[in-house]
Amino acid sequence: MQASPGVAQLSTRSASGWKAGVRENFLPLEVAVTRRDDFHAALTARQLGTVQLAYVDADAHRVTRTRTLSERSDRAFLKLFWQVDGMSRLEQAGRRSELTPGAWTFYDTSRPYSIDIGDASRFAVALLPLDACPEWKSLATNGVGRSFHATGASRVALGSVLTALRDPQAYDPPSADAICTSIAGLMLAAAKSASDVRHTRVDAQLARARRYIASRIEDPELTPDAVAAELRVSRRTLYAWFEPFGQSPGAFIQQTRLDRCRRAMVDADSRDKTITRIAFDNGFSDMAHFSRLFKAAYGAGPREYRRRSRI
Repeated sequence: MQASPGVAQLSTRSASGWKAGVRENFLPLEVAVTRRDDFHAALTARQLGTVQLAYVDADAHRVTRTRTLSERSDRAFLKLFWQVDGMSRLEQAGRRSELTPGAWTFYDTSRPYSIDIGDASRFAVALLPLDACPEWKSLATNGVGRSFHATGASRVALGSVLTALRDPQAYDPPSADAICTSIAGLMLAAAKSASDVRHTRVDAQLARARRYIASRIEDPELTPDAVAAELRVSRRTLYAWFEPFGQSPGAFIQQTRLDRCRRAMVDADSRDKTITRIAFDNGFSDMAHFSRLFKAAYGAGPREYRRRSRI
């Protein structure tokens, strides 16, 4: 359905409905839904100049761009992919990357690829014509299938994409191509700055730490010291892994918990859960402390935030 001029929205609990939505809003892809009994997916999409933008909130499924589908296309695109929540796994050109919250990647639609989307994943994408971004061609040849950690440039680019999707009036038609050029430039700069360190041991260990935190987030005893002990490194080493990306291990644990609580409060499947239950399910053990943190992060207390979301 059309939410407003130029912005398309889809929300479905049907595997067939999601497959149709993917075909309509993306390039031709094969879609295999992992969860068939209680699947849910939602999409917001917009054409901005020559670039197609989209934001997806979906349960587990797999999309595949087969060799046959890629060879049928008469135009190649570069697809930027930001992981906002959950996990995804991309495979292209013999490389496999696991994306955790805050990571991003890009891939070339003229070549086969597959993406395994995990449950409760949220991500944003931007589809750029490769012939309109000549600087990307070399990087697209050599860099596809690799993941990068978010930097200032990539965060600004993601912010521009989300603004364009949330507010159809944010960018008028004359400015659309300039905005898209800016997004491409920011991501190119982020990719170049990360290219020298993307395969370092620190990157791999940081991804491992984030995966462990995500898997144990409901444990109130999960602390940076507990993570360091599990990974068999010193507390100082763990903090050093996080430091280049502007977030401490404790801040990452806290933000992950808060974000999961926020999502649960607006999720129809959790409407019968109390706020206390949601907080405890995500590792909080002190409701007063949780309420203060939530208000500081989202501008409203948990109850007020939930009430607004239901209006």
